[in-house]
Amino acid sequence: MKPLDKNYLSLQFRNNIHSKDGTEFQSFFENIMEKAFIDFQKIRPRGNEGDGGNDGCRKELGIYYQVYAPRTPKINEKDAAVKLQRDFQKLKNEWDEISNIKEYNFVFNDKYDGSVQLLEEAITNLKTENQDIEFKLFLAKDLENVLFELSEAAVLDLGFNIDQRQAIENAYTYLEIVKTDLDRENTNSAQKSLKSVKAIILELNDDNLSLEYEILECRCLQKIEKINEAKRRYEDISRRYPKDPRPLLYLAEICLSENDFDTNNNFLEKAERIDSNFWLLKLEKLLRKQNLGERIDTSTVDEKIFPDDPKIKANFYRLYGLIFENSGDQTNADSFIGKAIHLNPDRFSTYLDELSLVERRMFASQDTPLRLRLSQELLSKAEKVESNFLEHGDIGARNKVNLNVKKLNAFQTQDKISEFENVSRETFDLLLTCYFDRRIEQFISGILQFVSLPNNDLNRLLEYLKTQKRRLLMISLKYLLLSLV
Repeated sequence: MKPLDKNYLSLQFRNNIHSKDGTEFQSFFENIMEKAFIDFQKIRPRGNEGDGGNDGCRKELGIYYQVYAPRTPKINEKDAAVKLQRDFQKLKNEWDEISNIKEYNFVFNDKYDGSVQLLEEAITNLKTENQDIEFKLFLAKDLENVLFELSEAAVLDLGFNIDQRQAIENAYTYLEIVKTDLDRENTNSAQKSLKSVKAIILELNDDNLSLEYEILECRCLQKIEKINEAKRRYEDISRRYPKDPRPLLYLAEICLSENDFDTNNNFLEKAERIDSNFWLLKLEKLLRKQNLGERIDTSTVDEKIFPDDPKIKANFYRLYGLIFENSGDQTNADSFIGKAIHLNPDRFSTYLDELSLVERRMFASQDTPLRLRLSQELLSKAEKVESNFLEHGDIGARNKVNLNVKKLNAFQTQDKISEFENVSRETFDLLLTCYFDRRIEQFISGILQFVSLPNNDLNRLLEYLKTQKRRLLMISLKYLLLSLV
């Protein structure tokens, strides 16, 4: 297969790897192996007896395969390590006499994550106890290598398209997977996915695709708190792609988070000169008004003019949901946030906004029993959101801080002092890993008002503020000095 054809095929393969879990991945694996090895035999479970630790084999050669494809490989690696050893023992007990085990492959869809230390340790343990058997991890890259050895006819028969004209479309499909990871705040996975296809994207030599890739890289930088680097990259992109308003609009959003309203407005004006109807420009203008406390007339909100793309439309529903809440219209606030979640159920920030609705109502209520009920609802929902999204991977320090602040407000309402202090200490440590902007300043000052920090932590805070080199520094130092009085 030609080198370029290999890149096109790799994009399609990776799309499959990222989208398939459980039995769907097992079938995908089996289909490729049957094409690659005429003696490969897939094994179906025998009722309650199961498959005896054998999902497929090349019986005459004594080569066995056990498949495990969890939705989130990194989170489930510990379970995978247990399964690897347990299933081998089942295989040894039930299949060794049928055909002597010479090689055991644990097929793990790591989705190119590469973090398999626990599995490597399990393999080492098994090798020590079974020195006459070869043990191997069979990861996504290994299955990809098998695919690349197939004939063109076999590849086509598996449903792959090796037409070079489809390469750009495949690349965009892959980048959509990265965007979903970013919606879930699983930035580590998004970064690894981008890095794994960088060479392929560059070789495709398509300006629009390269721009999309670079913007996603910058968004990753933002989410891992490398804001200054993201700003430099956005500025560079805006110079090289002067007809695309997105770099300017992302810069405008960063400036807004820093309370730099003049620069924010400057970027918005530049973006408007490029495309006055661009959907992100409309959102950023609304965000600016909201942050400046300007009145927004909710009677003019028309859902019919929202963009058609579901994920983009969800952003409008999300923002207007908060605006309705600010105006006192709780019915439309709940409705719009609900529609945003329905259109894009992977977006972490929308669930955070849903929590904010409960939080605002808790603070606003003068009815003590109602406040307590709302505080418990806030706490329960925050824990559920955290649990659901951690299944996809780490959500980052800033998102953990946002969730913790909701919990702290609930604990304070319930007068749970011990829980409040424990979460406060955890939140303080997380805050010191975040880029210093308006939100982080608010969180720090809030903690300082309610929690007495030991001198060691106060010194850490002072050093953190010094390293940020932000004009908000003096404001935060004021809170620090007040806490010392």
